[in-house]
Amino acid sequence: MSTIAGRAAIVAVGDELVSGEQPDKNIAWLAQRLGELGYTVEIATLVGDDEQGIAALFRQLANRAELVFSSGGLGPTLDDLTRHAAAAAAGVELVLDDESLAQVRAHCAARGTEASPASQRQALLPAGARLLPNSVGTAPGFVLGIEGSHLVVLPGPPRELQVVFEEQAQPFLLGLPRPALGRSVARFFLMGLAESDFAGAVGAWMAREANPRMGVCAGRGVLKVKLEATGANQAEAQEILAARVELFRTRFSKEIFSEEDAEPALALGRLLIERGMTCATAESCTGGALAAALTQVPGISAVFREGFVTYSNEAKQVRLGVSPADLATHGAVSEEVAGAMSRGAAERAGASLAISTTGIAGPSGGNPKTPVGLVCFGVTHAGATRTYTRRFRPRGRSFVRDWAVNASCELARRALLR
Repeated sequence: MSTIAGRAAIVAVGDELVSGEQPDKNIAWLAQRLGELGYTVEIATLVGDDEQGIAALFRQLANRAELVFSSGGLGPTLDDLTRHAAAAAAGVELVLDDESLAQVRAHCAARGTEASPASQRQALLPAGARLLPNSVGTAPGFVLGIEGSHLVVLPGPPRELQVVFEEQAQPFLLGLPRPALGRSVARFFLMGLAESDFAGAVGAWMAREANPRMGVCAGRGVLKVKLEATGANQAEAQEILAARVELFRTRFSKEIFSEEDAEPALALGRLLIERGMTCATAESCTGGALAAALTQVPGISAVFREGFVTYSNEAKQVRLGVSPADLATHGAVSEEVAGAMSRGAAERAGASLAISTTGIAGPSGGNPKTPVGLVCFGVTHAGATRTYTRRFRPRGRSFVRDWAVNASCELARRALLR
C-alpha cells in the first residue's frame, strides 16, 4: 500500500504504557495539534520497549500514512530503544551527532554535573536524520525518512514533547507540500440527550463517508460533537460545513449548551457574568463540587455570592430555613426539600439565581423509594422555583456527583434562557 497524503499515525512507546502502570499523556494532544494542521490521524497505538517490534511498527505505519509520530524511548537508559528502532526501520546506522552532544553537555553543566556515558546516548541519531533540538531537556527529537513517509520522533515527557513540537516539528510540517484540500471544523456540546437517541436523530449524518464527517463522544451527561468538512479548497469546505451547522443548530436547539465550552459550569458561569446576575449554591450530595466547578470560571467573582454545603438535616434547617415538616414528610432527598434549599440560598445570599442538589451518591444509603443515584434539584430564579429529579446510574460516588454537577448547571442555564 502506498503512503496516503494528509494522513498521520501516532505511536507512544514504553512498557509502562502497555502494562497500564502509567497513562499515556501525549497521543490526544498530538492528535489534536495534527488535526489543527490539516492532518487526519488514522491510527494511534501503544508499543512496548522492544526494538524489533517498534521498528516493524514504524515500517508498517510508514506504508499507510504520510506522517508517523512517535513519543518516548529517547532517554539515557538501555530500555530507551526508539532511536535504535528508527535506524533499523530506515536501514541506517546510528551516529553521534555533535550538536546533540553539545546540547546534552550544556544541559548537564547547567545542573552542575558532567555528561555521563549514559546521558551521551541521547546524542545518537540515525544517519541522515534531521535534528529537532530540545530546549527544555537533554533528549532531542528527529525526523527521518522511511518508505517515503516522515517519521517524527519526539521525547516522552509531555512538557518536552510539546515544546519540541511547537518549536521544531510544527515549522517542519508547515514547510511540507500539502494537498490542495480545504478543511473546516465545528464543535457542539449538548446535554439532555442519550448517545443512542442522538445517533437516531442524526441518522446518515454519521455515515463514515459523509461530508461533513461527524464524530461524537459522551461523558458525564455531555455529548461532544465534532463536524469536519473537506473540500477542494478552504472556501468550499467552509460552505459545506456551514450548511450542516445550520441544520444541526435547528435540530438540536434545545440540547446545545455551547459551541466552545465542554463543561456546563463554564457555559453557565459565562452566561451569569454576561448578564451580571448573581448566584448562590446549596448542596448536599455534591458536597461543594458545584460551587467548585462554578468558581473555576474566570471572572465569576463578580457574580458568585455564596456556597452552602448543608449535608445534615440540621444544617438544612439552620442555614437554609428548610422546615422540619418538609424533611419529616418528604425526606431530605425530595423535590420539596430541594426547592426549599434553593429558595433559602437565594434569600440568604441575596442572589438572583440559586441552585440546589440533594440526593444519594452511594455506594450505600439507598432504599426502594430513594435509590442510589437519585438526585433532586432546585432552581430559584426571578422569584420562581422549579424542581427536578434525575436518576443516574449507581457507578460510585464520584460518578453520581459529577453527573449531578453537570445536570444542575444545565438546568440553571435553561432557567435563565426561558
